[in-house]
Amino acid sequence: MYQDLVYLTELENLPNIYMKILHAVKRTVLICSLLVSGSTLQAQPTKTDYIRTISELGLFLSMEYGWKEKIIPHSPRFTKPNGFDQYFRNNLRWDLKDIEKAAEKSDLLLFGVFLGTLPLMPLLSDEDYTSLLLINMEIFAINGLITHLVKSAVGRQRPSSYYETWENEEEGNLSYFSGHTSYAFAIGTSTAMMLSRAYPDNKSIIWGTTMSLAAATGYFRIAADKHYMTDVISGAVIGSLIAYYIQEQNTSKYFPSISSNGNQQTILYRFEWRI
Repeated sequence: MYQDLVYLTELENLPNIYMKILHAVKRTVLICSLLVSGSTLQAQPTKTDYIRTISELGLFLSMEYGWKEKIIPHSPRFTKPNGFDQYFRNNLRWDLKDIEKAAEKSDLLLFGVFLGTLPLMPLLSDEDYTSLLLINMEIFAINGLITHLVKSAVGRQRPSSYYETWENEEEGNLSYFSGHTSYAFAIGTSTAMMLSRAYPDNKSIIWGTTMSLAAATGYFRIAADKHYMTDVISGAVIGSLIAYYIQEQNTSKYFPSISSNGNQQTILYRFEWRI
């Protein structure tokens, strides 16, 4: 909805030719303003945005492939599961002969569906690709940093290590919280928010699909005896919150014409003519 254009003119003493010229200019400005106001205004990421995101990625990668081993607890701080986790483990864990298949399915969902499509999903949106990719990379880095730091700080023993269902269990004291699940929900939430803006009529389908795939990732982590239910629930909540916060903050910065509810805002113009 557009505000009325306000023209404050003092034309009484102008010749007719000048009045015609002025009215022609006014009509031109009106047409241009209507065309511009119907488009999505966009502010490109600044140099600071690129530096911040690259720094976050660098810190995450240095931890993942460098100093992570130095902070991993060598002995568990929490071992025996509570009744809630024990109940869901007993009901959701697959047979020993199938737990490797469950782990493979969780890896396929995380690395194939979520991480694998991380640079591809922005192509389905009509918003700027570089800005959307930058948002996704920041979500990926921040989620990874928080996940690994919390895992190392808590030091909860994995069910596969506690019950010895896996031989040569690596990182057996990093059960809380589920990294597969936090990544899946972080990327899934970001993707759902992004595509819901591009295809608002399909919002329910988009959210239902992404959240179902993320939930399936968490389920397979329990089925593989790699995590307890509380590990998965916590990973889902934390990953979703990280993605939501970063998406909201950066969307309002990179795409200022998009309101907080994901709808495109109409840019209103008000002209005053003084002669």
